[in-house]
Amino acid sequence: MMMRNIKTLCMMLVCLTATVGYAQEVLVENEKIIIDASAIPHTRVKKARTTDGNNITLGTNNAANISSVVSDDKVYYKFELSRERFTGFWLFAVNRCRNLTDDGGGWRLPTYKEAALIYILWPELTKAGLTDVAGGTGTDAGGDGTTLPYVTYDDNGTIQRVDKRRTGNYYRCIRDLD
Repeated sequence: MMMRNIKTLCMMLVCLTATVGYAQEVLVENEKIIIDASAIPHTRVKKARTTDGNNITLGTNNAANISSVVSDDKVYYKFELSRERFTGFWLFAVNRCRNLTDDGGGWRLPTYKEAALIYILWPELTKAGLTDVAGGTGTDAGGDGTTLPYVTYDDNGTIQRVDKRRTGNYYRCIRDLD
């Protein structure tokens, strides 16, 4: 447990350090809210949008699974955030994002690192027009399959492991851009 907390703290410090140096940028283009993360370690390989895991078991650890450690290795270099947020079980959220057809589809849940980046940039994202809370992550790796790292966006700003079957989790979809 302590090692997980240290790892989380280190990842947040790296993201925070990069943010202080303005390595990421929040953009508004044609009323779309976008994070450009191309100045930090990133990938241009589009992320998976589905999982073979469920609300009680881990999925396969490969790039075809949004919930895997492999998928969470790097943030996608540029992604759009949906304005809508919703609640539900984790697997419901994975499928709702995958099936979202707004502006041509291609939506997914953010990985853990992308959710942490959204948290760090939340003040800029609210200035750009996002409201309410940002939402959780698609990554369930690192636990027993029944929990996921969930980033809460409140006055305290916390990252915690929560039950994937809890309906009070908020989610917001993102879309990889070219």
